[in-house]
Amino acid sequence: MFKQIKDLAGGEFYLIASLLIFMVFFILVGIYLIKMSKAQVAEMSNLPFNEPQTTDGYEEV
Repeated sequence: MFKQIKDLAGGEFYLIASLLIFMVFFILVGIYLIKMSKAQVAEMSNLPFNEPQTTDGYEEV
């Protein structure tokens, strides 16, 4: 596997950059989720059920 990566002739930058972007994104999302309060998680989990229901498909303002 490493032999194939070494024979890319200049493509290493794109591989490393994409891997770093991938890792940074998921690390930041993980940190965000860990720091999120439990009350906010509970509120967001009930969002679809807390919206008012109407008969014609539109909300009244």
